[in-house]
Amino acid sequence: MEQKRIREFTATVYVLNEERNALLFMRRRKPPFVGCFFPPGGHLEPNETPDEAAVREVWEETGYHIRLVSAQENSHTESGVVPLAFPIKIQLERIDNQHDHIDYIYVGEIISGARTEAEEEWIWLEAIQLDEEPVPVAVREIAKRVLQDQKL
Repeated sequence: MEQKRIREFTATVYVLNEERNALLFMRRRKPPFVGCFFPPGGHLEPNETPDEAAVREVWEETGYHIRLVSAQENSHTESGVVPLAFPIKIQLERIDNQHDHIDYIYVGEIISGARTEAEEEWIWLEAIQLDEEPVPVAVREIAKRVLQDQKL
């Protein structure tokens, strides 16, 4: 009998710089993908929406307060209904042989704050640099799409 995989919800944010021509990445120091660059993100906490997790993770990891850039519909909502930001993508990511992440992927822009000193190495990468640095293929493809799509 096959063992059931553990599935956890995560949120990832591709944070644009002020000029909207580069994204913020961190070099991972632990498996998987040691040494590769990834955008900020992490697990949803209990009773947290994906967009709340996205904003919190960016602040905790970087010191930046962000606003999610969303193609959210401007529709009438009834009392008690709160529209959430639309992620640009939702995907299932195999982390290891036993567990997966269901990742809500967003784009964000900085509204305040200053980058905190952290153990991790943070870097702003422009589109051309994505091919020169150790960035996983799926991350690189999303990052290039974000930088090319001026409708966000």
